[in-house]
Amino acid sequence: MGRVAWDMLATVRFLVRIVAWTAVAITVPILLGAALGRLGGIVGAVASVIATLWLWLWLPRTAHAAFEAGRYAPAARRYRILGALAATRDRERASLLSRAGCHVAAGELELAERVIATLPTGDLDAAERAVWLNNRACAALASGSDPHAALALVDEATALRPDVAAVQHTRAMALLAVGRIDEAIAVLDGMRAGGELSPRLEADRCHDLARAWTQKGEPAYAEDYRLRAEALRR
Repeated sequence: MGRVAWDMLATVRFLVRIVAWTAVAITVPILLGAALGRLGGIVGAVASVIATLWLWLWLPRTAHAAFEAGRYAPAARRYRILGALAATRDRERASLLSRAGCHVAAGELELAERVIATLPTGDLDAAERAVWLNNRACAALASGSDPHAALALVDEATALRPDVAAVQHTRAMALLAVGRIDEAIAVLDGMRAGGELSPRLEADRCHDLARAWTQKGEPAYAEDYRLRAEALRR
């Protein structure tokens, strides 16, 4: 399906959903008003406004917040809803990429692969392709498959988006998996160059630094980072 046809289809689906939602939002106060009087109508109207704000304002923020907090199941559910409401295929792709990331992080690799397989990879822009490659690399590392293949994927992602800390973290994990420990430590140390990381990502960074220093035969450094990771995860 071509880009124009896909965008038109997404727009039509979005408009249908908006019309359906508007109909429900109007009907609920009317029905409650007819059944319970004026107070019922007011309650129904307030409920409709709250539900609308929840869908369009609160839901995207809480989806991202849930992911950053490591609450992957609710984050995936919220991204699914956002994808269903997407007006364009760009937003639909973004929700699919985010859902795939949730499933990878949760260790649900089969689900992640199914979501990744639905993406129209030929239309991904540079940022989207970097996320797609990173998701695939994470899934490969989690499944225990060839770490060199995972490293090749994340190297390509890094070339596209060298500024994304999550991509750098995946590259460090791949470097550790292939035994390039000094390079992995350098990447992990450089992750904070762009600013503070989220508590979840900082905990993961410290955890992997503990692994790396253990492999280097430096138990004191390893213990320090292990304690930092544990403190962040409490």
